Amino acid sequence: MRSELIAQMLRFGAVGGVGFVVDGGLLWLLIGFDLNPYLARALSFPVAVVVTWALNRNWTFRATRDASRQGQFGRYFGVQIVGSLTNYLIYSAVIGLFGTASLTIFAGFALGSFFGSLLNFFGARHLAFRA
Repeated sequence: MRSELIAQMLRFGAVGGVGFVVDGGLLWLLIGFDLNPYLARALSFPVAVVVTWALNRNWTFRATRDASRQGQFGRYFGVQIVGSLTNYLIYSAVIGLFGTASLTIFAGFALGSFFGSLLNFFGARHLAFRA
């Protein structure tokens, strides 16, 4: 059981890395078009959710692939909302306190992503992808 948990955490982390690149890449692209950093983040996040759901469903929690896609995605999205609210709160607090310099935006993004991912893993494991 313990090795399964560790394996899932590693796969979830790898998928999270892909989501981080998708989310962050889109965030920087949108900011590059002079979009407000708050709005840019609100647009980049849902794209990353869809990508990570598909990868987690088919790799991290593959034993639950036979579950209803709609139900599973609905639960996953709900878990992601809780994690993303935590993520966005931290992101907003950092840039609200320290400004919108590129490095500050990235620091807020990274810190928010880290703490949001902790909530997301346990929510995904126990709610979204329950066997």
